[in-house]
Amino acid sequence: MQKQFFSLLIALCAFVAVQAQTADDILAKYFENTGGLDKWKTLEASKMVGTMSMQGMEFPGTIYAARPNKQRVEVSVQGKSIVQAYDGTDPWWINPFTGSEDAQKMPAEMSEEMTKATFESEFLNYKEKGHTVELVGKETIEGAETWQIKLTKKNGDVEHHFFDTEHFVLIMTRTMINNGPMKGQHAETFLSDYQEVDGIVFPFFIEVKMGGQTAQKITISSVELNGKYDDAFFAMPKK
Repeated sequence: MQKQFFSLLIALCAFVAVQAQTADDILAKYFENTGGLDKWKTLEASKMVGTMSMQGMEFPGTIYAARPNKQRVEVSVQGKSIVQAYDGTDPWWINPFTGSEDAQKMPAEMSEEMTKATFESEFLNYKEKGHTVELVGKETIEGAETWQIKLTKKNGDVEHHFFDTEHFVLIMTRTMINNGPMKGQHAETFLSDYQEVDGIVFPFFIEVKMGGQTAQKITISSVELNGKYDDAFFAMPKK
């Protein structure tokens, strides 16, 4: 009886601890600890230079992004430049290994994640965007205790974000793979090696796992914020 009582007490304490925190509390601490809301709202563009590792090979690359959802990724492979970009309307790429160095529209199955991504964190003003958040509870991620927050976007997509319970930084995001041979399995993006750049804290190491296996690693060497990039920089070049 005494053992059952203490087990019940521990469970009750754990429940109360979860209820004492809310998803909004955790998100507020996350933004506070990574630069502050005002600083995040002034962010207009970013440039990240680093190295991408896939299947035992390393490639130097640069990732550009700008409001509201523009992206451009440049990677050097065997002396050739591969470009993947999205101007907010059309995803396109240049891949010399396909037999052509002309810009072409990117296949839909390849561009889905790029076209869904937004420059601003989905958690900023999430209610105005039509999203909802839910504090699921605690989960241990690779030895670290985290708060798990479920984000349901306006379009119905669901993401699970895991925030370290000590510093409230995001250490992992889990999503469902919707296309390709890994369809139905989870993609997990791990974030670490946080460093401050112009008052905002960014992860300088990113590892993507699919079905539990490492698919890609990105090691960032430098980050530049609020550079000026015109629309043509992200748009598909005309032939």
